[in-house]
Amino acid sequence: NEYVSLEYSTGIHFHSNVGCLYVNPYGSDAYLDKASTQASKFHLDYRELPNAGQISAAFPDFHFPSSSAVLFEASPSGHINPRLLIQAQLKSAEQNGAKIFNDTINDIYYERDQIKIQALHGKIFYAKKVLLAPGAFINSFNFLEKKLAVKLKGETTILARVSTEEARRLEKLPALLYETMAPEIQNIYLVRPLQYPDGNYYLKMGANLPGDIYVNDLLQIQHWFNSESNPDALATMQKALKEIVPSLRIESCAIKKCIVTFTKHHKPYIGEVGNGVYVAAGGNGYSAMCSDTLGRMAADLLLNNPFPIEFNPGEFEPIFENPGFSE
Repeated sequence: NEYVSLEYSTGIHFHSNVGCLYVNPYGSDAYLDKASTQASKFHLDYRELPNAGQISAAFPDFHFPSSSAVLFEASPSGHINPRLLIQAQLKSAEQNGAKIFNDTINDIYYERDQIKIQALHGKIFYAKKVLLAPGAFINSFNFLEKKLAVKLKGETTILARVSTEEARRLEKLPALLYETMAPEIQNIYLVRPLQYPDGNYYLKMGANLPGDIYVNDLLQIQHWFNSESNPDALATMQKALKEIVPSLRIESCAIKKCIVTFTKHHKPYIGEVGNGVYVAAGGNGYSAMCSDTLGRMAADLLLNNPFPIEFNPGEFEPIFENPGFSE
């Protein structure tokens, strides 16, 4: 397990193997229908909970409609703390000889036989090869000669602050993927209360909402993050959260925003896009949990190592923007 290895080598614990619930409130679906085949192929421990009584007995803090079809994937499934994961990845990089510069890069261009990297506040770096992994900002600066074909979707999340006691009470709550398709809210995900940098504990829930927007450039990205939240979105998400976890004792709630980067083939773009310039971009909503493996695959390319035999490099090929791209 990559998480176990990284936690052991850095001493930073970021992975909680509390399991994951997949719930479709309307009954079985294509994902559930092929669960047994996938579980057998990848040696995964799971169980199905076919009725409301079994669901309530196994997970009393959750509440779902009696029509729900539920799958529980046990440890090592669960969730990560992305802030601690980044700390672990940076520490591991330094342990292996990397130097970390906390700066913003806004320009990359060729100068003779090297790549010149210009930081926002004047610092300059030179390299033979560069790996770009700026997430939703991949097309926002002068990084690439041609833009990558990505769609950037604004995503809304809610942070529900709870007491330390409430966080401890729910410390075994599994991660949740809730496939509701209600007109006001869809595709909910939820992670138990975790401690944030301000010292407080927050339960995080994200979803797709009717007011979600797509953005195309840096100004639109900045406007999305800086604009005031729609009060209806907060009310909608609070209502959904209380329906799913009726026992939750909330002290306050706040909306937080993020952006999901979708690629044309719905797999990350990993590959060379220029002479010595490589990208690892487009997580399609899964970049945090998969970042360690995706980063290693991209780094291997820079070192002229082959793709892992389990993957076909053609499926990750970067695709450049064209007028006909639609999600």
